Amino acid sequence: MNKIIPIFILSLLFVAVSCQKKDDNGNLGGFWKLLLIEPVNGDAIDTKEKQCFWKFQLNLMQVGGMYGTYGRFEHVGDSLFISLIDYDKQPLRQYGLYANSERFGVEHLDRNGMVLQSDSARLTFRKF
Repeated sequence: MNKIIPIFILSLLFVAVSCQKKDDNGNLGGFWKLLLIEPVNGDAIDTKEKQCFWKFQLNLMQVGGMYGTYGRFEHVGDSLFISLIDYDKQPLRQYGLYANSERFGVEHLDRNGMVLQSDSARLTFRKF
């Protein structure tokens, strides 16, 4: 009886760990603070003091705070494709988004920083 309990607990832990989905997003995964928006036609907008965040996990993203806008993304080579799901709930330009679906060129991405370029703006982030 004493040997059965530890074996049972170990088997439950093995099942719990093996059932989790793997996040294959590499450096992109996690929380990013938007620092600077450089619109193609306009002056740069410093967002360092604002709470402008992008979050990536699995194939989902969130822009904004706890009740922000959600969407899906695909990171392929040097491109990041974003398609927002509930984009009409908040103004998105404050987060550097100008459409509900956009393609960003990934100019720079490492574990500390990211720079994205779309047809509308260049966005600079730091990992949070």
